[in-house]
Amino acid sequence: MSPRRRHLVLLVIIYIGFISLGLPDTVLGVAWDSMREELDQPVYFAGFLATLLTICSAVSAFFSGTILRRIGTGRLLMICGFVTGCSLLGYAFSPAFWCLLLFAIPLGFGQGAVDTGMNYYVARYYTSRDMSWLHCCWGIGASCGPTLMTLILASGGSWRWGYIAVGCIQLALAVLFLLTLGLWSENAGAKEEKTEFADGHVQYSGRFWCCPAMMFLYCGIEFSMGLWVYQFLSGCRGFSAESAGFAVAGYWGMLTAGRFLIGCVANRLGNRRQIRFSMVLGFVGAMLLLIPGPVVLTLAAAGVIGFAFASFYPAMMHAAPERFDPATAATVIGYQGGAGMLGTAVIPAAFGYLAARTTFALLPWFVAAVTVIIFLLQWQVDGRRK
Repeated sequence: MSPRRRHLVLLVIIYIGFISLGLPDTVLGVAWDSMREELDQPVYFAGFLATLLTICSAVSAFFSGTILRRIGTGRLLMICGFVTGCSLLGYAFSPAFWCLLLFAIPLGFGQGAVDTGMNYYVARYYTSRDMSWLHCCWGIGASCGPTLMTLILASGGSWRWGYIAVGCIQLALAVLFLLTLGLWSENAGAKEEKTEFADGHVQYSGRFWCCPAMMFLYCGIEFSMGLWVYQFLSGCRGFSAESAGFAVAGYWGMLTAGRFLIGCVANRLGNRRQIRFSMVLGFVGAMLLLIPGPVVLTLAAAGVIGFAFASFYPAMMHAAPERFDPATAATVIGYQGGAGMLGTAVIPAAFGYLAARTTFALLPWFVAAVTVIIFLLQWQVDGRRK
């Protein structure tokens, strides 16, 4: 196989892998009602399961740079594919809630490592456009997962069949990684991977720590917007449930569509511009959200924020090899992924606790303030470079 074709085949495999990665992430929300009734558990226990998954994924992401340096990307993806597939099948055959908690541990570790491994490989060997479309693929998987579970439940099937289906897809992906290990090792860039890692030492500098801090804050405001904008519009602006729901859908829809559209021009813009424009446009959207006006203006403001946030995560991941040497880049990508997961778990909950005791009208101000902080942190990382 020619190097050009091998390069393209590996990218397609990675895209399929990221679609598969998004499948189980959003299935629980649809399946939980049936699961808790069968397992006789209260509704809020889903939060314990989701928190455990997030923590394990974050820990795995933090250490993935070390693992990558030892075994390489292809083997890491293959091993974690088998781990996540078996864990999802464990979900399907769990007789009690404690079994779900037990299988959530390897599932979280596997997902965190796969996420970071794919992000590093695309950041190292592919373009900014490819990275943007990679995260668009996650959105496709995150949409297909609930759809698959809904179809199974609507046809009278058990939630267990849904997890069996998703688990089998993960195992099939692991087999695909196994069969294509030769492609990973033959790839021109992958040949240098172990040498680069062996010769490099991770440089923990101020610029290094700014990167996970930015991801922690960004993922926090991204999910805070998705979680609380409905409450802001319905409780503080008096919007109907339908209008507030459309605003939430528009926010996530523009974020996913934005990753595809921005991907078309990502190579021309470059990562630094994408990150800066993301925060500037996010600030503008937050200011628009502050204006009490017609429904159309508010829907547009939510869409602007979603579109603004679309490029930030892919650009941050793809910028790592530009900012640091290979060993440090692999580590910082893992730290960014782990910090983003922690931000998702901590910041929306903390803001919700604060807003419930004051007012959800703080949401646009919160988004605006965090975009300014991230902009300043990014200036520390990139603004002073020659």
